[in-house]
Amino acid sequence: MCLVLGFMCSLAWVTEDNRQSRIRLLPADQSRRLTEGAIDIDSYQELTTEVSKLRDEKTKLENALAGTNSQTKALNDGLQDAKIFACLTDLEGPGVVVSLRDSPRAGTGMAGDVSVSPDAVIHDTDVLRVVNELFNASAEAVAVNEHRISPRSSIRCVGSTVLINDVKISSPIEIRAIGDPATIMGAMNMPGGVLHEIRTSDPAMVSIEKAARMTVKAYAGPTEVRFSKVPVPKK
Repeated sequence: MCLVLGFMCSLAWVTEDNRQSRIRLLPADQSRRLTEGAIDIDSYQELTTEVSKLRDEKTKLENALAGTNSQTKALNDGLQDAKIFACLTDLEGPGVVVSLRDSPRAGTGMAGDVSVSPDAVIHDTDVLRVVNELFNASAEAVAVNEHRISPRSSIRCVGSTVLINDVKISSPIEIRAIGDPATIMGAMNMPGGVLHEIRTSDPAMVSIEKAARMTVKAYAGPTEVRFSKVPVPKK
């Protein structure tokens, strides 16, 4: 019984060689229909191999993109940190607003109107000292009348006006600082500090208040470097 079964299985076993010979034994119409509907084994194997290669390439590409995305994110994060440090991007957050204004006793400056005291006028040194005090009090971004203070900013006086980044401003002067409001308020209101000195002349010349949220614009002045360059490492 096992011998007969084995013989029958051997006859029924279809290989590439006997498949073609069996097809040739069929009637012409059946042979044509079977040939037209049959799968090309060689082409199928080639297609399977190609699909497998494409799948492997897809996996490699996905892994490469995943690595590139993490590297790109790290590079972008570093770039954003550099822009924040260089004051080249808008920032928002909590902070304080310091307002400086000439004392009403300072006069109008018209002929015959004499100021009571030079201390009754806000000078460039007052603005500069307030800005420095804000940075010392952990302020992360400072703007004077919407002009961002950057490492290249200048604060100086020309005539009766104060220049911030070479732009003329005058009283009243609003200084916005982003940072921890409680820390900055405590530092700015210390006895003997710059605001205390200004208040000694006239308390109306200074006001400071907390802000839950504010926006400080990016530095808009020149950034061109003409004479300095990054040194080349020595080999």
